[in-house]
Amino acid sequence: MSNTDDSGTTTFKLPERFNSDTPRKIITDLQELPQGGWDCVVIDMSATISMDSSGIGVLVFLYKELTAKGKALILKRPQRNIYNLLMETGIDRLFDVELSSGIKRGDADLGDLDVQLHMEEEMVGDVCLISMSGVMNYPAGSSLFKNMFVSMASGNKILLDLKELAFFDSLSMGSVLRLSRLLVDSGGSMRICRANHVVRNVFESLGVDAIIPFYDTKEAALEDWVRWIM
Repeated sequence: MSNTDDSGTTTFKLPERFNSDTPRKIITDLQELPQGGWDCVVIDMSATISMDSSGIGVLVFLYKELTAKGKALILKRPQRNIYNLLMETGIDRLFDVELSSGIKRGDADLGDLDVQLHMEEEMVGDVCLISMSGVMNYPAGSSLFKNMFVSMASGNKILLDLKELAFFDSLSMGSVLRLSRLLVDSGGSMRICRANHVVRNVFESLGVDAIIPFYDTKEAALEDWVRWIM
């Protein structure tokens, strides 16, 4: 739910649990705002007690969208556990945050953050499963390509598990597409599973989902590989 006051501030009140379909509604509401008449968006987090990767992804998405439009974004009164989560991911530095002690000003942009992306690799049969978490922005794209290129030494099938990935910058898409082409050229393929709405929307808006198959679960992706071989 949102409302705009006479000062041009639009406030979104978040629910207790900021996950699953809630982020999608906020993006839709933001896109439906009129072009003029507002200069600042406040995300009221005072009642929110839990937030998953989808919620984090929406905050990063809002930051990018509003910054590009010259609009301000403020996070209002996040619960301590929510604020700790933002600090753990490093994205707290992007935002002006209204705390009980006062306003904490953001001191970085997305390209300045150092630790944003984490990857863990394991072999499931002949498939290299890469689990990604954090925030994928443009500077991290080269590291992603290098790491996955090395993973090709273990085989030509790579499954990206994006369940814990909060955000994927469209500028990094080239790294994924380049590696996908290399895998196909070597007789293999890439698949993606468990992407949240924000991440999947980036892939779909660029038409990547027509090139790289998406699956709701790891099991479905692995099973489909078996059927494809047979």
